[in-house]
Amino acid sequence: MQSINITDSKLEYPGFYNIYPIRNEISIHSGVNELAKKEDKTHLLIDDNYGRVLNENINCPYSNSKTINYYNHSANYTIIDELRVPFRKIPVYKFEDYESLFKLISQIEKENPDYEILLRGQTSLYTIRRAADENLFLFGDGKAKEPSFKPSFVRSDFNEFFIYGLWHSQTALMLNDVGIDLKEVLNSEDYIEYQKDVFKIKNSPHFTPISLGFAQHYGLPSVGLDLTKDIKVATWFATNKLIIENDGLAETRQLEDFSESTIFIFRCPKDTVFSHKSIKPKFIENTRPDRQDAWFCHSGWGLSKNQLASYLVCAIGLNNRASNLSNSDYTHYLFPDRSEDLVLNYFMDIKENSKNTGEVKRALNKIYLLK
Repeated sequence: MQSINITDSKLEYPGFYNIYPIRNEISIHSGVNELAKKEDKTHLLIDDNYGRVLNENINCPYSNSKTINYYNHSANYTIIDELRVPFRKIPVYKFEDYESLFKLISQIEKENPDYEILLRGQTSLYTIRRAADENLFLFGDGKAKEPSFKPSFVRSDFNEFFIYGLWHSQTALMLNDVGIDLKEVLNSEDYIEYQKDVFKIKNSPHFTPISLGFAQHYGLPSVGLDLTKDIKVATWFATNKLIIENDGLAETRQLEDFSESTIFIFRCPKDTVFSHKSIKPKFIENTRPDRQDAWFCHSGWGLSKNQLASYLVCAIGLNNRASNLSNSDYTHYLFPDRSEDLVLNYFMDIKENSKNTGEVKRALNKIYLLK
């Protein structure tokens, strides 16, 4: 939480700074805080995790954990833990089997037809670190456990405007560079179609989300997080430690302890998420986002760095009954090497500062001549 002067210019441009436009929005479940302060006429509080602007004398603005019910709770699922986000107490369900998990997701989809229901697997639960008195002020619970889904640029302390330019420039260069390789294997009509598609992408609103997707999957700092609709993909990321080596290959090791392995289920407004497949460039196939059924959430920027948490419906705490997906074939499928993945090859060429396309061209010929 930050103190902000009531005359601060940021409050005049909430859209630019990603500030929630309604001040002092509270829940009907807010409780009584005996330590509430008198109203400060000159300063407000702003929570830079969600862009929420509050007066200091509001009682439990994000709902009191003691009085609020679990969000989306069904008696058919065993609750093993709880999380807190603004206005919601999120249940963490025990993993029983994949059949029950499919049923849960299907149920949430039916109840929310105007939203995208997306998944994210993590090996650990990362939380917002607040002081006990701040948790008490916001949630009525000094020990509230609040999940953190902050994007990579926040963790790396990059400037937002710099990284936007970085995505755009690198994606534009990558599309041109890949075109040089594709020219060797595509017929003239398909190559012209590729060039037209690239021109269209660079001059459309889709250029930013495409750039965001490639940035997220190939190690550039971004304002988004990768999500998926594939339970198998989410489970793999929740149960395997991933290390990207200097040669671009992924080294993985399945966790021995699944006690923190979690699949998160999000209810996302459709204008905040997009699938890689819906906007991907033509003729660029077998990339990481292709293989991982990737969706991206453009959130976590400005003064709402943990915005994705506000879309959380529930979580599943995994255990050793979760399927073993650590075999090398599936790992390679999720992370194809540079001879298959033209985007990875581009970034590795930059890293190596040399051009070595012989192996890639042979692979491209094999891929496209078999079609």
